[in-house]
Amino acid sequence: MLLVQHEDQAVRDHVHGSLLMRLQNIKQASVSAAYALLCMCVTAQAQTASSAVTTPAQTKDLAPVGIVVTPGFTGDDPVAVRDALARKFTDSKTLSFTHRVEDLIGDALPKTLHDSALMDAKLSRDLAFVVPAPYGIRYRSKVHVMTVDVDLSDSDHPDTVVLKRTITGPRGRKLVVAAEAKSKGYIQNIDIIELDPVNKHNKTTVHGRFVLSPDAFSQEDGDLALVLICRVVPPYLTMTKDHTDPSNEEPTDITTRTATLHANVGDIWLINREKGIVLAKGLHLVK
Repeated sequence: MLLVQHEDQAVRDHVHGSLLMRLQNIKQASVSAAYALLCMCVTAQAQTASSAVTTPAQTKDLAPVGIVVTPGFTGDDPVAVRDALARKFTDSKTLSFTHRVEDLIGDALPKTLHDSALMDAKLSRDLAFVVPAPYGIRYRSKVHVMTVDVDLSDSDHPDTVVLKRTITGPRGRKLVVAAEAKSKGYIQNIDIIELDPVNKHNKTTVHGRFVLSPDAFSQEDGDLALVLICRVVPPYLTMTKDHTDPSNEEPTDITTRTATLHANVGDIWLINREKGIVLAKGLHLVK
Protein backbone atom coordinates (compact mmCIF):
# COMPACT_ATOMS: atom_id res chain seq x y z
CA MET A 1 0.00 0.00 0.00
CA LEU A 2 2.86 2.40 0.77
CA LEU A 3 4.38 1.73 -2.67
CA VAL A 4 1.11 2.60 -4.36
CA GLN A 5 0.93 5.90 -2.46
CA HIS A 6 4.45 6.82 -3.58
CA GLU A 7 3.61 5.94 -7.18
CA ASP A 8 0.45 8.07 -7.03
CA GLN A 9 2.43 10.98 -5.67
CA ALA A 10 5.03 10.56 -8.41
CA VAL A 11 2.30 10.51 -11.05
CA ARG A 12 0.71 13.65 -9.63
CA ASP A 13 4.09 15.41 -9.55
CA HIS A 14 4.73 14.36 -13.12
CA VAL A 15 1.31 15.58 -14.29
CA HIS A 16 1.71 18.83 -12.36
CA GLY A 17 5.12 19.46 -13.94
CA SER A 18 3.83 18.64 -17.40
CA LEU A 19 0.87 20.98 -16.95
CA LEU A 20 3.11 23.87 -15.93
CA MET A 21 5.44 23.24 -18.90
CA ARG A 22 2.48 23.20 -21.28
CA LEU A 23 1.09 26.38 -19.75
CA GLN A 24 4.46 28.05 -20.19
CA ASN A 25 4.44 27.01 -23.85
CA ILE A 26 0.87 28.27 -24.24
CA LYS A 27 1.86 31.56 -22.62
CA GLN A 28 4.86 32.02 -24.94
CA ALA A 29 2.79 31.21 -28.02
CA SER A 30 -0.05 33.47 -26.87
CA VAL A 31 2.35 36.31 -26.14
CA SER A 32 3.79 36.01 -29.64
CA ALA A 33 0.32 36.02 -31.17
CA ALA A 34 -0.82 38.93 -28.99
CA TYR A 35 2.34 40.87 -29.88
CA ALA A 36 1.75 40.32 -33.59
CA LEU A 37 -1.86 41.45 -33.21
CA LEU A 38 -0.76 44.48 -31.23
CA CYS A 39 1.75 45.45 -33.92
CA MET A 40 -0.95 45.23 -36.58
CA CYS A 41 -3.32 47.37 -34.49
CA VAL A 42 -0.62 49.95 -33.73
CA THR A 43 0.28 50.19 -37.43
CA ALA A 44 -3.36 50.66 -38.39
CA GLN A 45 -3.91 53.26 -35.69
CA ALA A 46 -0.74 55.09 -36.67
CA GLN A 47 -1.92 55.27 -40.28
CA THR A 48 -5.31 56.53 -39.13
CA ALA A 49 -3.76 59.06 -36.78
CA SER A 50 -1.39 60.35 -39.44
CA SER A 51 -4.26 60.86 -41.82
CA ALA A 52 -6.17 62.75 -39.12
CA VAL A 53 -3.44 65.36 -38.55
CA THR A 54 -4.58 68.56 -40.19
CA THR A 55 -2.91 71.78 -41.20
CA PRO A 56 -4.47 74.70 -43.04
CA ALA A 57 -3.11 73.33 -46.32
CA GLN A 58 -4.12 69.74 -45.64
CA THR A 59 -7.57 70.14 -44.13
CA LYS A 60 -10.46 68.59 -45.98
CA ASP A 61 -14.16 69.24 -45.99
CA LEU A 62 -15.70 67.13 -43.27
CA ALA A 63 -19.32 67.83 -44.13
CA PRO A 64 -19.95 64.34 -45.59
CA VAL A 65 -18.80 62.46 -42.49
CA GLY A 66 -21.46 59.86 -43.21
CA ILE A 67 -22.12 59.04 -39.55
CA VAL A 68 -25.16 60.01 -37.55
CA VAL A 69 -26.08 59.37 -33.96
CA THR A 70 -29.43 59.33 -32.22
CA PRO A 71 -30.66 62.89 -31.54
CA GLY A 72 -30.10 63.61 -27.87
CA PHE A 73 -27.22 61.09 -27.81
CA THR A 74 -25.86 60.69 -24.27
CA GLY A 75 -23.37 57.84 -24.74
CA ASP A 76 -22.28 55.65 -21.84
CA ASP A 77 -23.11 56.79 -18.33
CA PRO A 78 -19.84 57.33 -16.39
CA VAL A 79 -21.64 56.50 -13.13
CA ALA A 80 -22.86 53.15 -14.47
CA VAL A 81 -19.38 52.32 -15.79
CA ARG A 82 -17.76 53.24 -12.47
CA ASP A 83 -20.25 51.21 -10.46
CA ALA A 84 -19.88 48.18 -12.74
CA LEU A 85 -16.10 48.24 -12.42
CA ALA A 86 -16.27 48.80 -8.66
CA ARG A 87 -18.46 45.74 -8.23
CA LYS A 88 -16.16 43.55 -10.31
CA PHE A 89 -12.69 44.61 -9.19
CA THR A 90 -12.89 45.54 -5.52
CA ASP A 91 -13.51 42.02 -4.20
CA SER A 92 -10.33 40.20 -3.16
CA LYS A 93 -9.85 36.48 -3.73
CA THR A 94 -7.55 33.97 -2.11
CA LEU A 95 -4.97 32.75 -4.59
CA SER A 96 -5.13 28.98 -4.95
CA PHE A 97 -3.26 26.73 -7.40
CA THR A 98 -6.25 27.03 -9.75
CA HIS A 99 -6.13 30.83 -9.61
CA ARG A 100 -2.39 30.81 -10.31
CA VAL A 101 -2.97 28.60 -13.35
CA GLU A 102 -5.72 30.96 -14.55
CA ASP A 103 -3.45 33.96 -14.09
CA LEU A 104 -0.61 32.22 -15.95
CA ILE A 105 -2.87 31.77 -18.98
CA GLY A 106 -4.51 35.16 -18.57
CA ASP A 107 -1.24 37.10 -18.52
CA ALA A 108 -0.49 35.87 -22.04
CA LEU A 109 -3.69 37.18 -23.57
CA PRO A 110 -4.95 40.72 -24.22
CA LYS A 111 -7.11 41.71 -21.26
CA THR A 112 -10.18 42.49 -23.30
CA LEU A 113 -10.12 38.99 -24.85
CA HIS A 114 -10.31 37.00 -21.62
CA ASP A 115 -11.47 39.27 -18.80
CA SER A 116 -14.78 37.73 -17.78
CA ALA A 117 -15.40 40.54 -15.31
CA LEU A 118 -15.39 43.08 -18.12
CA MET A 119 -17.64 40.84 -20.20
CA ASP A 120 -20.05 40.41 -17.29
CA ALA A 121 -20.15 44.18 -16.85
CA LYS A 122 -20.60 44.60 -20.64
CA LEU A 123 -17.45 46.75 -20.74
CA SER A 124 -15.27 44.63 -23.06
CA ARG A 125 -16.11 47.00 -25.90
CA ASP A 126 -15.51 50.56 -26.97
CA LEU A 127 -17.19 53.07 -24.69
CA ALA A 128 -18.48 56.48 -25.76
CA PHE A 129 -18.36 59.24 -23.15
CA VAL A 130 -20.14 62.46 -24.12
CA VAL A 131 -18.80 65.74 -22.70
CA PRO A 132 -20.56 69.08 -23.39
CA ALA A 133 -18.49 71.64 -25.32
CA PRO A 134 -20.09 75.06 -24.77
CA TYR A 135 -16.78 76.90 -25.17
CA GLY A 136 -13.56 76.61 -27.15
CA ILE A 137 -15.01 76.12 -30.66
CA ARG A 138 -14.53 78.80 -33.32
CA TYR A 139 -15.55 79.00 -36.97
CA ARG A 140 -13.76 81.34 -39.40
CA SER A 141 -16.30 82.00 -42.11
CA LYS A 142 -13.85 83.60 -44.57
CA VAL A 143 -11.74 80.45 -44.91
CA HIS A 144 -14.42 77.94 -43.78
CA VAL A 145 -12.19 76.52 -41.04
CA MET A 146 -13.42 75.34 -37.68
CA THR A 147 -11.00 75.19 -34.74
CA VAL A 148 -11.60 73.11 -31.62
CA ASP A 149 -9.69 73.82 -28.39
CA VAL A 150 -11.73 72.50 -25.47
CA ASP A 151 -10.12 71.89 -22.07
CA LEU A 152 -11.82 68.96 -20.31
CA SER A 153 -9.98 69.32 -16.98
CA ASP A 154 -10.75 71.63 -14.07
CA SER A 155 -8.72 73.57 -11.53
CA ASP A 156 -8.83 70.78 -8.94
CA HIS A 157 -7.98 68.02 -11.45
CA PRO A 158 -5.71 69.62 -14.08
CA ASP A 159 -4.14 66.35 -15.27
CA THR A 160 -7.25 64.32 -16.08
CA VAL A 161 -10.40 64.57 -18.17
CA VAL A 162 -13.38 65.26 -15.92
CA LEU A 163 -16.36 63.26 -17.17
CA LYS A 164 -18.81 64.07 -14.39
CA ARG A 165 -18.84 66.22 -11.26
CA THR A 166 -21.73 66.16 -8.80
CA ILE A 167 -22.00 68.31 -5.66
CA THR A 168 -24.66 67.75 -3.00
CA GLY A 169 -25.19 69.81 0.13
CA PRO A 170 -24.94 73.55 0.93
CA ARG A 171 -21.78 75.61 1.10
CA GLY A 172 -21.13 77.68 4.20
CA ARG A 173 -18.94 80.44 2.84
CA LYS A 174 -20.06 83.87 4.12
CA LEU A 175 -22.94 82.17 5.94
CA VAL A 176 -21.40 80.54 8.99
CA VAL A 177 -18.19 80.34 11.00
CA ALA A 178 -16.03 77.22 10.84
CA ALA A 179 -16.85 76.02 14.38
CA GLU A 180 -20.59 75.91 13.62
CA ALA A 181 -20.51 74.73 10.00
CA LYS A 182 -21.04 71.03 10.59
CA SER A 183 -23.66 71.42 13.33
CA LYS A 184 -25.68 73.75 11.09
CA GLY A 185 -25.62 71.32 8.18
CA TYR A 186 -23.06 72.90 5.90
CA ILE A 187 -21.81 69.55 4.64
CA GLN A 188 -20.93 68.83 1.03
CA ASN A 189 -20.30 65.58 -0.81
CA ILE A 190 -18.44 65.93 -4.10
CA ASP A 191 -18.51 62.99 -6.50
CA ILE A 192 -16.04 63.14 -9.39
CA ILE A 193 -15.54 60.69 -12.23
CA GLU A 194 -12.44 61.37 -14.31
CA LEU A 195 -10.71 59.72 -17.25
CA ASP A 196 -6.97 59.09 -17.27
CA PRO A 197 -6.00 58.52 -20.92
CA VAL A 198 -3.25 55.87 -21.02
CA ASN A 199 0.01 57.19 -22.54
CA LYS A 200 -1.54 60.68 -22.74
CA HIS A 201 -1.17 61.81 -19.14
CA ASN A 202 -1.60 65.57 -18.68
CA LYS A 203 -3.19 65.85 -22.13
CA THR A 204 -6.65 67.15 -21.36
CA THR A 205 -7.43 69.59 -24.18
CA VAL A 206 -9.27 68.34 -27.26
CA HIS A 207 -7.79 69.97 -30.35
CA GLY A 208 -8.56 69.88 -34.04
CA ARG A 209 -8.78 72.12 -37.09
CA PHE A 210 -10.66 71.24 -40.23
CA VAL A 211 -12.51 72.68 -43.18
CA LEU A 212 -16.27 72.85 -42.79
CA SER A 213 -18.53 74.05 -45.58
CA PRO A 214 -21.07 76.82 -44.92
CA ASP A 215 -23.88 74.29 -45.36
CA ALA A 216 -22.33 71.99 -42.78
CA PHE A 217 -21.70 74.93 -40.46
CA SER A 218 -25.38 75.83 -40.65
CA GLN A 219 -26.05 72.44 -39.07
CA GLU A 220 -23.76 73.30 -36.17
CA ASP A 221 -26.36 75.43 -34.40
CA GLY A 222 -27.43 73.41 -31.39
CA ASP A 223 -26.01 71.44 -28.48
CA LEU A 224 -22.37 70.76 -29.35
CA ALA A 225 -20.53 67.99 -27.51
CA LEU A 226 -17.40 65.87 -27.72
CA VAL A 227 -17.53 62.09 -27.84
CA LEU A 228 -14.52 60.22 -26.46
CA ILE A 229 -14.32 56.74 -27.95
CA CYS A 230 -12.23 54.63 -25.58
CA ARG A 231 -11.72 51.22 -24.00
CA VAL A 232 -10.90 50.61 -20.34
CA VAL A 233 -7.54 48.97 -19.62
CA PRO A 234 -5.76 47.78 -16.45
CA PRO A 235 -5.92 48.89 -13.69
CA TYR A 236 -9.39 49.86 -14.97
CA LEU A 237 -10.51 51.85 -11.93
CA THR A 238 -8.84 53.77 -9.10
CA MET A 239 -10.87 55.27 -6.29
CA THR A 240 -9.82 57.81 -3.64
CA LYS A 241 -11.61 59.63 -0.83
CA ASP A 242 -10.57 62.95 0.71
CA HIS A 243 -12.06 64.84 3.63
CA THR A 244 -11.60 68.51 4.52
CA ASP A 245 -12.75 69.95 7.83
CA PRO A 246 -14.36 73.40 7.92
CA SER A 247 -11.96 76.33 8.04
CA ASN A 248 -12.28 80.10 8.25
CA GLU A 249 -11.64 80.36 4.53
CA GLU A 250 -14.06 77.53 3.67
CA PRO A 251 -16.54 76.90 6.51
CA THR A 252 -17.87 73.71 4.93
CA ASP A 253 -17.32 70.06 5.82
CA ILE A 254 -16.33 68.55 2.45
CA THR A 255 -15.92 64.91 1.45
CA THR A 256 -14.62 64.29 -2.07
CA ARG A 257 -14.82 60.89 -3.75
CA THR A 258 -12.85 60.57 -6.97
CA ALA A 259 -13.13 57.63 -9.36
CA THR A 260 -10.49 57.46 -12.09
CA LEU A 261 -11.21 55.37 -15.18
CA HIS A 262 -8.07 54.21 -16.99
CA ALA A 263 -8.62 53.89 -20.74
CA ASN A 264 -7.13 54.08 -24.20
CA VAL A 265 -8.74 56.90 -26.17
CA GLY A 266 -9.06 55.73 -29.76
CA ASP A 267 -10.91 58.66 -31.32
CA ILE A 268 -12.72 61.89 -30.49
CA TRP A 269 -15.74 63.24 -32.35
CA LEU A 270 -17.42 66.61 -32.44
CA ILE A 271 -21.19 66.18 -32.65
CA ASN A 272 -24.35 68.20 -32.66
CA ARG A 273 -26.07 66.19 -29.97
CA GLU A 274 -29.43 67.85 -30.47
CA LYS A 275 -29.61 66.97 -34.18
CA GLY A 276 -27.59 63.76 -34.07
CA ILE A 277 -25.00 65.00 -36.58
CA VAL A 278 -21.30 64.11 -36.47
CA LEU A 279 -19.43 67.23 -37.56
CA ALA A 280 -15.89 65.84 -37.32
CA LYS A 281 -13.83 62.83 -36.33
CA GLY A 282 -10.13 62.40 -35.63
CA LEU A 283 -9.77 65.11 -32.98
CA HIS A 284 -7.00 64.46 -30.47
CA LEU A 285 -5.78 65.29 -26.97
CA VAL A 286 -3.00 67.83 -26.37
CA LYS A 287 -1.60 69.58 -23.30
